[in-house]
Amino acid sequence: MKKTLTYLIASIAFIAISGVAKAQDGTAPYAGSTHGYSVNPDANTANKSYLWAVSGGGVISGASNETSVLIDWGSTPGTYTISFTETDESTLCSTVRELEVEVIANTFYVNVAEDASDCHDLSGTVLATDASGPTTLYFTVNLNKDATWSIDSWEYDFSVAVTGTDYSVSSVKVDAGAELGTGGSYSNVSVSGSATSSEIAVVINGPVSAGTDVEITVSNGEAIVGTSVTPDNGTGDKKQVLTVKPLPNTSPISAN
Repeated sequence: MKKTLTYLIASIAFIAISGVAKAQDGTAPYAGSTHGYSVNPDANTANKSYLWAVSGGGVISGASNETSVLIDWGSTPGTYTISFTETDESTLCSTVRELEVEVIANTFYVNVAEDASDCHDLSGTVLATDASGPTTLYFTVNLNKDATWSIDSWEYDFSVAVTGTDYSVSSVKVDAGAELGTGGSYSNVSVSGSATSSEIAVVINGPVSAGTDVEITVSNGEAIVGTSVTPDNGTGDKKQVLTVKPLPNTSPISAN
């Protein structure tokens, strides 16, 4: 004879913490992304335990015995199931909730503009013989994503390298912001989700009669929505080279 329970276990609702757009959210996450899931446990049960599980396609990041969980979705698209079990330890009765998740191919990535070349900024000006001076190069990092997917922000890392020893970096700024340094590597550059590109301005100093190449390498692109993080899918060119063309090293004017 089945035992009649004298209380009802409250419904447990899954809440996908991070996704807000149907293009990519907690129920349809991009491959490689991380999303959060949570429940509202039965408030009338004092002695209870919790257990999260995922049928495949991802792994639980951190604790699996709390009311919320983070899942790192893998690289294989497909349909998978998240389950949550709440057990009343005084009766050993339990309730299970499930959520079907469809992991979809990741279409998000950042890339850079094409290589280009230009004269030193002092081209066409009156200069002393063997003059040196600054010239500014502008690199462009582009955001590529599904147009229907709304994100809070996106991030990337980058490094700056100058060919040869004639020139040195004197300034690096992103999107006309604060000074970042004088070359090297920079991490977690954050850009508004409404912006489709980001500009890196690099100022170098050197002899105007010497040309040089300056290269940026962009890596670790990420799109952020709440607590969910989607990594760059690895496509697109991540290096841009801008070439400073030398100016003629003309002698002073001689008179006789």
